[in-house]
Amino acid sequence: MNISSITNPQNKPSQTGDGSRAQLGKDDFLQLLTMQLRYQDPLNPLENTEFIAQMAQFTSLEQLQNINQTLTTSQNKEGNLQTAFANNLVTSLVGKDVEIATNQVAFYGGDTEVNFGLGTGTRQATMSILDARGQLVREFELDVTQAHGSVEWDGRSEDGRQVPEGAYRVVVTAEGIGGAPVAAEALERVRVEAIRYGEDESYLWAGGRELTLSDVRGVLAGSN
Repeated sequence: MNISSITNPQNKPSQTGDGSRAQLGKDDFLQLLTMQLRYQDPLNPLENTEFIAQMAQFTSLEQLQNINQTLTTSQNKEGNLQTAFANNLVTSLVGKDVEIATNQVAFYGGDTEVNFGLGTGTRQATMSILDARGQLVREFELDVTQAHGSVEWDGRSEDGRQVPEGAYRVVVTAEGIGGAPVAAEALERVRVEAIRYGEDESYLWAGGRELTLSDVRGVLAGSN
């Protein structure tokens, strides 16, 4: 007797909400095999070879499901470990100064330091300081021999005039071989004041805004 010939309506495999037949689990398979043995024809009993083959199918199914459960458990443990590591790393940043990307620089008199980061392969780079209307105020040629550096802006425009205090836009552009664009950005130094744990990741409160760990470009040496 073949398993597919069992028609007892109380032992049919479950169906999904849309009416399609769900996959058999090992418990369903064992139940069908048990019913097959119970209702087999005494005059035409199940052959030994057929029974062994069906038991082998059941064993294979059970092993596959056990492997799947083991992999799922392993993935969950790995995810928990990664989350714990990330939370520990974020916690260690409280009270430290970090660098994040920015597009603004504040001038309140005196010399103002503006940091920058350049991508690999940079051959030429400039930093442009713009006013609220997008007009060029000052432009600097950057030292491309260092991936991270800074320039000192004395608050003067290209023609030497002192500019008003306030916030200005800063744009860093870089080129590689053949004038190909290279990643570059202005960087701002901020201190991490607090952290908040979310469901998927942790958040840092620094520089008056909420950041993620991916926003951090670097941790500055000597910061407390």
